[in-house]
Amino acid sequence: MTIGRILAIALILGAAVSACNSAGCLDNGSALPLAAFYSSETGRPISVDSVEIAGVGAPGDSVLEDAHPALSQIYLPMKPGATMTQWALIYRQKKLEDLGITDTITFNYESIPYFASEECGAMYIYRITGVMHTYNIIDSVTLLDSLITNVELERIRIYFRTAQEEPAQ
Repeated sequence: MTIGRILAIALILGAAVSACNSAGCLDNGSALPLAAFYSSETGRPISVDSVEIAGVGAPGDSVLEDAHPALSQIYLPMKPGATMTQWALIYRQKKLEDLGITDTITFNYESIPYFASEECGAMYIYRITGVMHTYNIIDSVTLLDSLITNVELERIRIYFRTAQEEPAQ
């Protein structure tokens, strides 16, 4: 079962449990950092073609995203109670896949238990203390905010080396 499916099941179960409460909880119950993709040459948002994103050292099936044709952002869950999570970006474009080119992003962080409210219950929030990555296709990774809460905002920018098209002669 993929992490995406597990998160979907957890969200459905969470909605069912909160439906029993008359006051309800309108907040997102999970602190998931949203990462968006950018060109390091232009600084503009981009879509990345044929990239598989999988957890490194995660038990079982850890594929978060299969090789999607046009991915521009993704949620990268942290492991609650851990201090490090790694994600592998496996490039499935023909030429890159043949060469076995991948990148890895490592997040070091603090897991902080947080009691939201009686209706919403408790959850973890995270403070990212460090980011490391390989430099194959990724140029850089920046944090817009190191505190990851349940507010749905872009917190991470992943800058890819992108080729500029040569003007026609």
